Amino acid sequence: MNEEASTKTIRVLSLFEMLNNGEIIKKKEAADRFNVSEKTILRDLKEINIYYSNYKYNTLVNSVSYNRVEKGYFLKVRNT
Repeated sequence: MNEEASTKTIRVLSLFEMLNNGEIIKKKEAADRFNVSEKTILRDLKEINIYYSNYKYNTLVNSVSYNRVEKGYFLKVRNT
């Protein structure tokens, strides 16, 4: 695995873990933390959302959603 792929994997897994821990992910802060663009963070969140929609359908998690009040992304959970 090349360094770029390894860096992306670590970044996506870190974002995934943050979401699972109930954290709010703000694009700018995450982009600065991982030294990437905000657009890259959005792509990563989209990939995580695809994972949940395709592979985690039996869990309580619906999707990665945006919270306008907090101005960040979070894991939206069903109320069941």
